Amino acid sequence: MTTPRPTEATAPAQTAAADAPPDQSEQSALIESDPAEQAKPPAAATHLSPQELDELEDILLGLSQRGVEAPSWEFLEGFMAGLLCCRRTIEAEEYFAAVLADPDNGRFGPHLFPSPEQHQRFMQLWQRRWQQVQTALDAPVDALDDERAYAPELFDLRALLWSLSADDRAKMLAEMAAEAAAEEGVDADGMPHVPAFAQLWAIGFMAVVETWPEEWQPPRDRELAQWLEEALDSIEALTDDDLDPPSLSTQSDDDAPSVSPQRLDAYGEALWAAYDLREIARTLGPRVPPLRKAEQPGRNDPCHCGSGKKFKKCHGA
Repeated sequence: MTTPRPTEATAPAQTAAADAPPDQSEQSALIESDPAEQAKPPAAATHLSPQELDELEDILLGLSQRGVEAPSWEFLEGFMAGLLCCRRTIEAEEYFAAVLADPDNGRFGPHLFPSPEQHQRFMQLWQRRWQQVQTALDAPVDALDDERAYAPELFDLRALLWSLSADDRAKMLAEMAAEAAAEEGVDADGMPHVPAFAQLWAIGFMAVVETWPEEWQPPRDRELAQWLEEALDSIEALTDDDLDPPSLSTQSDDDAPSVSPQRLDAYGEALWAAYDLREIARTLGPRVPPLRKAEQPGRNDPCHCGSGKKFKKCHGA
């Protein structure tokens, strides 16, 4: 389905700051390992295969079993997009500590993984996907079905549930309810919450906004500030549940419907919002701390130059 870019006000005519954020694909792979062993993005990253995405989910599941509060890959996909749309280049050590930290010391590194090889593999896959997302968000696209456009790696759990038989669906929901109850993550009716399409992606994106709120403060330019606010609102709207009747399938026309048309529209708006936020970040560049004028001595205080005169009769004259 072609999703053209909606008509919107032209971005304010500003030139990118000379100190615009450096190419974020240069992020260090990090952390507590020899730099020569750190994963680096290849010159031309290939798209992650379904098997590699499953591998990432398995790695994250393994981290959870080792006591790390590891989110799903869909959440991390949104988190990654948020980092790429941030005005400041947030270093890997800082952002991984916010989302995949050791519960004992708040750090991320090879010690969280069962082997150094798995840590390196995770970093390789992460960096490949990072480069893909960055390239897509920088591509000049006019429709979301352009092969260059950003397409988040999502998992439509509702579609999976509806593809199962009634017995298998009930069994899966029961297993999810047991897991959710252990984490106190059940709905009011005792059933587990099944995330809506792209909901975890949006939550991951907004986690970046909530973790580094100072990087998302509106600029002084009113038009640019409104552009920023509207883009963030579009992504935040996707964090809500899909309460409209499902009539479309994200898989194929033959599968049971799992998403509403309104949800797909909101999803398209959120993707365009990511493009807008990436452009805003590139336009504004990193925040510049305000200059603070040094406090001057009182007029009757000794002058700071050491002359022995009062300030008002010396440098304060």
